[in-house]
Amino acid sequence: MNKISKLKLKIKNLQVDVEGKEILKGISLEIASGEVHAIMGPNGSGKSTLAQAIMGHPNFKLKTQKSKLKIGQKDITNLKPNEKAKEGLFLAFQNPVAVPGVTVANFLKTAYQALKSTKGQSGKVAKHNPSLSVWEFNERLVAKAKELALPQEFLRRSINDGFSGGEKKKVEMLQALVLEPKFAIFDEIDTGLDIDALKIVAYGIKKLKDRGCGILIITHYQRILKYIQPDFIHILINGKIVRSGGPKLAELLESKGYATINSH
Repeated sequence: MNKISKLKLKIKNLQVDVEGKEILKGISLEIASGEVHAIMGPNGSGKSTLAQAIMGHPNFKLKTQKSKLKIGQKDITNLKPNEKAKEGLFLAFQNPVAVPGVTVANFLKTAYQALKSTKGQSGKVAKHNPSLSVWEFNERLVAKAKELALPQEFLRRSINDGFSGGEKKKVEMLQALVLEPKFAIFDEIDTGLDIDALKIVAYGIKKLKDRGCGILIITHYQRILKYIQPDFIHILINGKIVRSGGPKLAELLESKGYATINSH
């Protein structure tokens, strides 16, 4: 993996309405390259809304022009999701959808070329990324799948079609490792995983961190945080970050619960 130059993902005053209801009430957060941040909170607190709003899902509308998203000095607030991906933002879905007829390998090859390709003199996007041949890409894809305990024949299957919960989450992690984003958001990547799959997912997150990727993990539980220690933990309740701290905040949350945290 190539190292990422130092950047910050800046989230400022994120206010979001969903179907006329205010869900996020002014979230501000900065994630630097190589940092791991965890957002924890009860059901209905706005965690997944935060992930979708950052990525630019059209159903999650920003309430005010004061809401801003930046990668470094680049304002990405109003970019479409594919444009944000091109700028280096990645979202692993909580519930990945099946795409029958599109293999994992072909999907990742197409996505990689789209994200890494450059415009030629005519202004048209080049069809292929000049820095990596098809053979080299396939070799890299197989190697990264092996790291995640995904057999090579798995890459020839349709995306998430008939996959188990653990397999779906491993494929989300495979996408992140292959596409090499500057900042990655993992929305409840640990949900439904057995201990072996959880360790593999945590391994993938560590690989991204070591490369310099800034990471936001959204989770209910402390489980995954036992395998990938975050630099910062933020407690999200009722659309607001009510408390931030270091790794020990998760232990306090585990023993005391959200109600106690919110009362302080």
